[in-house]
Parts: sequence; C-alpha cells; structure tokens
Amino acid sequence: METKIDTEAIIRQHHLPGLDSLPANEFILPCYDGLSIANLPATAASLLGGHLPAAPPPLPRDLWAGWTPGLKRVILVILDALGYLRLRRQMATDEDLAVFQRLASRGRFFPLTSVFPSTTTAALSTFWTGRTPAEHGLLGYELYLREYGVLANLIAVSPTHDRQREVLVKWGLEPEKFLPVPDLVEQLKPQGIALRGLTYRGFINSGMSRIFRRNDNETHSYVTLADMWTGLRHMLKSKPRPYDGPEIIIAYWGGVDTVAHTYGPGTENWQAEVRSIAYSLEREFLRALPSKDRDGTLLLITADHGQVYAPPEQATDLTDHPALQDMLAVPQSGDSRAAYLFARHGQADEVRAYFARHLAGKFVLLNSAEALAAGLFGPGTPAPETPFRIGDLLALARGQNALRRGDKKARMQGRHGGLAPEEMLVPLIGARLDALEET
Repeated sequence: METKIDTEAIIRQHHLPGLDSLPANEFILPCYDGLSIANLPATAASLLGGHLPAAPPPLPRDLWAGWTPGLKRVILVILDALGYLRLRRQMATDEDLAVFQRLASRGRFFPLTSVFPSTTTAALSTFWTGRTPAEHGLLGYELYLREYGVLANLIAVSPTHDRQREVLVKWGLEPEKFLPVPDLVEQLKPQGIALRGLTYRGFINSGMSRIFRRNDNETHSYVTLADMWTGLRHMLKSKPRPYDGPEIIIAYWGGVDTVAHTYGPGTENWQAEVRSIAYSLEREFLRALPSKDRDGTLLLITADHGQVYAPPEQATDLTDHPALQDMLAVPQSGDSRAAYLFARHGQADEVRAYFARHLAGKFVLLNSAEALAAGLFGPGTPAPETPFRIGDLLALARGQNALRRGDKKARMQGRHGGLAPEEMLVPLIGARLDALEET
C-alpha cells in the first residue's frame, strides 16, 4: 500500500523550539504531533470510529485511511526494543523475515518515534493511557518519588536498593491511583470500544501492570513466545467471543529487550530472537488463522523503543567522580542514557561546569524545566509530580556512552532511554489480515 509521506525524512527534520542547541545530526526528537507511538492510541480509536480528544492526535490520515472499511478489530503488538533501523537492515538480507516483508507489501512499513524518555515505563504508560510522559508522570526506569522520599525502581515498584518487589505497595502506594490520567478502558468503553490485553503471565497482576492497566479486566496471559502468538489467535475466534463490538487488543513481548540488554542490539543473538518472532508469527498465528477470524482485523506491529550498543567499559561511573557526586542532592535517576540530576541548592552551574571540564563530548546537559516547557516529554498539562521527578538537569548520552551509579554492576551491552536514532526510531508494520493470502 503506497504512501507519499516520507515519515523518516519528516522525523529527522523535526525540531522543538527551545532545544535548537541539541546536535541535530546525533539526536532525533519525539514527534508527538503525528509521527510517534504516542499517536497510536488515538489512531486505533479513530480506525474504529472512536476518539481520544485529550490524547495526541492520530497519525496523518493518509497513512491509515485505507484500513477503515469494514474494520472490526485492531491488534497492536508491542515488541519491546525492536528498533526500526536494525529491523529494516535485517529484513533486507534475512529471508527468514519474509513474513514481515509480506505484511509490509500488503500494508505499510514506516518509522515512528518513541516518546521521551525512550524507555519501557514511559512508553507502555503512553500506550495504555494515550497520554504523553509529561501528562502521566512515569518518566523513567528509576524515579525519585518525593512523596515517599525514595529513589524507586518503577518496574519493581520498590526502592532501588530493595530486592523485594512491590515494597512501595506495602508502604501505601495504590497502583490503580498512581497515574493522574484515565486509562484507555475508561476512555473507550463509553464509546462502545472494548480493550483486551495479552502479556506474560508473570506480569498480569504486578504493581507496574496495575498502574497503567488498572481497568483492564480482559487481560490474557502466555508463558512463551509461541504461546503468545497461539493465544492471540485464540483470542480472535469468532465464537464464542466475550464481545461482539469493535475492539482493540494490545499484546506485549519483552524478549528482544532482554536479549539486547544482555548481548547487545544487532548481535547474532538479537537477530535470532527476531527470527523466532517472525517464525512464530507465521506458523502459530497467520498460517493457522481461519479466514473468518481475519475478517475486519488490522494487525499493527510496533515497539516501545530501540536500543544502542553501549558496552560497560564505555559507561561513566559516578563513583569515579566524587566531586560530581558531592554536588548532587540525591543519586541520579531516570535512565543511564537520560539521567535526571538533582543539584544541591545553588550548584546547578557547578554541575554544568564539571561536565564541561571532565565529561565533554560524552553528554549533553539540558535544563530540565526548559526541556519540559519545550515539549520534550510531550504536550499537554504536566502531571503535578512531573516537574519534581526530572531534577534540575537532564544528562543525555552521546554515542555509546551512559551514566551509571557505582552501586550498579556494569553488565548491560545494550541500553536505551536517550535520543539516538537507534533508540528513538521504531517500526510500524500494519496490514489488514483479510487482505493477506492464506498459506
């Protein structure tokens, strides 16, 4: 399905007033006005005749208008850390990814941007609410939560140094009330659009899932990759189905992210994981899906972010910079490639000067309040806690660099969170399943 819109060219030319000092040849900024993953919830709603008036707008209509006739269902599959640039390269050379090529030839394949920060907590909260990180306030892997006086791991919903999970829930954090914005169920159910989820069994009732899927009572689980595609196929069975009206199904797979963190993105291991996804998609889902269950169904495959190869030896360890540590009121938070720095009172300029003297070329420092005002975290009214969670300065990593605390072992080969093209560009592959030939 041809389109005249060159989304990658538009994305690479995009800028945000107030952030013109960023190195344009190194960084890609999120395109919340129509070419980011933040625009997918409103797109899915619009495809089914609904709307999300408070969300970022749908993608440009030319990119999806041809999918609307007779549409009953939108399936959104989120493949964690499947970056666009590496996927495109592998699709061009690896015949085992033919299923992606077929979907692209019968539908569309183009890049979108992630949100900022380009990390899972921020992105998944955007997918499940339709709101930007500025609005929902989940702004990184680790955040300083002033209401609890603690640096918290948002995935575990626990203090960073506590190995137990969901300790903050025991302290009184109510996951269902943590986000200050409504989730998609609250917004779409009154419009007659149902929402169902499919995620790893261990995530179903986790604190993190309860935060951004608080009203999702139709979440199904899986235990392996093949089980995910098989389970998705069973969710599409014509009869019996729990709901006969239009619906959105959101499925999530985290294997690519795990492999990329462990071995590095683009490695042999990473490519093998992508091939496994393609094989199971073809064999356990598309090939076994009867025509009656394809009818009126649109499949969208995307990612929350990509990853950059950032080996441990490239990371800057804060314990090697005690003078810098002494300038910080609390340990760094956020992500290693997009770190929030809370300067001691009146020492923000000293922190800037230290980076200029000792870490020049490795990081770009932004005033956090100015980045928020410029729209880096998205448009809309910021959540009440957002300004208090992003510190005084934002340290953006350049190249293969990262900023880590000395209390964390340096093991990761791949990282994300920042603005590099490999982190920010994610794919969107979309095709009507009833337009595909049965195999």
